[in-house]
Amino acid sequence: MESSGDPTERPSEVDGEEGGGDADEPLDPTEARLADALERVAHGAVVSTPSILAQRGLTLAFTALLTNTFAAEPYGLFALARRLSRFLRRLAMGFGSGLSRFLPTVDDAAERDALATFAAALVVGVSAAFGAGLFLGAPAIAAFTGKGPPFPLYLRAFGAGLPLTVGLFVVARVLRATEEVTALNTFQRVAFPVVQLAVGVAGAVVVSDLAGVAVGLPVAMGALALVGAGWLARSRGFRPRVRVPDAAAIRRRYVGYTTPLFLSGFATTTQRLGFYPLIAVFLSGTAGGVFAVGVLVGSLVRLPLMAINQFIPPVAAALNDGDHPAALSRLYHVTSRLVLVGVVGLSVPTIVHREAVMALFGPTFVQYAPLLPGFVFAQVLACAAGSVGILLRMTDHQRALLVVNTAITLFLAVTAIPLTVEFGLPGLVASYLLMLGVNNGLEVAVLYRVEGLQPFTRAHGKPLLAAVPFAAVALATRELLPRGPAAVVGTLLGLAAYVGVLRALGFSPVERRLLATLTERYRRTLAVVRDHVTDAA
Repeated sequence: MESSGDPTERPSEVDGEEGGGDADEPLDPTEARLADALERVAHGAVVSTPSILAQRGLTLAFTALLTNTFAAEPYGLFALARRLSRFLRRLAMGFGSGLSRFLPTVDDAAERDALATFAAALVVGVSAAFGAGLFLGAPAIAAFTGKGPPFPLYLRAFGAGLPLTVGLFVVARVLRATEEVTALNTFQRVAFPVVQLAVGVAGAVVVSDLAGVAVGLPVAMGALALVGAGWLARSRGFRPRVRVPDAAAIRRRYVGYTTPLFLSGFATTTQRLGFYPLIAVFLSGTAGGVFAVGVLVGSLVRLPLMAINQFIPPVAAALNDGDHPAALSRLYHVTSRLVLVGVVGLSVPTIVHREAVMALFGPTFVQYAPLLPGFVFAQVLACAAGSVGILLRMTDHQRALLVVNTAITLFLAVTAIPLTVEFGLPGLVASYLLMLGVNNGLEVAVLYRVEGLQPFTRAHGKPLLAAVPFAAVALATRELLPRGPAAVVGTLLGLAAYVGVLRALGFSPVERRLLATLTERYRRTLAVVRDHVTDAA
């Protein structure tokens, strides 16, 4: 039995088929707010999807380039060092979480500038301290883990460049908080992956050394951060600002909000990246490379949630601040269901054709293809909960999130270490799957307890039913055709079956109205573009 926090909820909503009638009927206030919120989120997802696909494709190409150019062992050490620096970057970015919470609700330009300036200084300062620690501690880390050269060099390169890396993500947070869709996608989703691939090509072809890649990546990210900051200053009027009325109160409010998130970040980051220290201590460099590739491929399944999440934070914050719990609940239902449709559609071919997928990274990785379903199922469990972590933060329950993440981190420590020691890399993958499943389940339970929000409706079962013929078609083609052609043909035919079953099962009125709204929006946009082209001709 789902609860939306709305005592006037209609029976059709409880059944998972949101009401709202025909698209031509006038909407009540809740439906109107839902329609507006959905359009903003969906438009952000639609516009972001091509750039996210480009980002993931370029990242995949970067990884495949390195794994096919260098042996699995040195690449594994490189990936391990980069993930350890990413561990520290995610910790520092805990102080950047307040940008999405407060910037959308600030009307005064001076206060906006002061808030962004303080947040950037705080995050970069913390990252500089973390980076110095990694740089100075590199020899001790290498000695403790038993990893010889060039592991300390990789650690020092990523440690020295950590503030440059963090600067890129601070600019991206500001762009997201201000709903700058095109700029965000161009900056973070296209420009950075292109530069990253260029650095990879230079390191693999020109320098023939992964150390060159380790040095070049932070420098490239820092340069892009300067470009992004310059665009914000020139196009949106952002200026460094320290002195404004109530500056102390603004800083106290920001620190008060982000400190629990920063502390919670120790738990969440340990959950996401704590596996790499385990690899460093207990497993080989090759295992580190395999785990990094598995996480990368698994993250491709996460694309629908990434697209939806682009502008969930400001939209959810506005609904929460406006005291519209019914619209927020309905938004959670619809977006989580749309995410599940996309995630299931990506998961089935990845699991069925796992050998073909892992072959992209070289023959060494094909033998580890049986582990790939673990990475994929972990992401399915995470995505099934929708934007649960964001909703906890945007409804000001960051302390509850801290408690949940601390509990999950302790659970991870208790389970992951013995599983890794006993079973090696398969045990580590099992820990990864278990962690994501339990973590998101607990977050859903907490969100339901504190806000009455939860993601599931009866309609969530539709993509699971549609996955059955998809899997059957994919398995049949795998048996009948060689590995490469089977992956292509099986995916295309399976997707056709998947879409056909979903259409037969039907879509809700809200989903149909959203599709009609977006279609009309893009039709008008195309008409304007066509008129401009005609006038120019």
